[in-house]
Amino acid sequence: MIPFCRPVASSLAAFVLAAAVPVGAQPLTEPSPPVIATSCSGGVTSIELVEHASYDVTFRNTSSVAADDVRLAIPYGRRKVAMFDVHAIFAPHADLVQHLHKNLSGGLFAYASDQNTCDVRYVHFVDGTSWGTQSH
Repeated sequence: MIPFCRPVASSLAAFVLAAAVPVGAQPLTEPSPPVIATSCSGGVTSIELVEHASYDVTFRNTSSVAADDVRLAIPYGRRKVAMFDVHAIFAPHADLVQHLHKNLSGGLFAYASDQNTCDVRYVHFVDGTSWGTQSH
């Protein structure tokens, strides 16, 4: 029996854990998108195994450059995401209201909400620059 092994092991674990996290380190966070969805109401209806998504979304371009393409992801159901490519002129520091609709993959899911989670995944600007990734 070695009575001092436990405190040594605990001290060693605390040292290794402390050494692995740099002093003053911040958790990794994604930068906020330059175009945001400030309002996102609507939902999904299902008719004869066809899901139809219909949303009213208010966008705000928080950058100083106009955007002309935004990819929006709206999760619904269990692990499903409705993706929308919105082609419009998003003027700097201005709101733009869009009615988005499309048929989704087959299913029987239906719901409606006044406030959905709407994530901007990609923004393309008129000067040729972009933010985010174009992949679905």
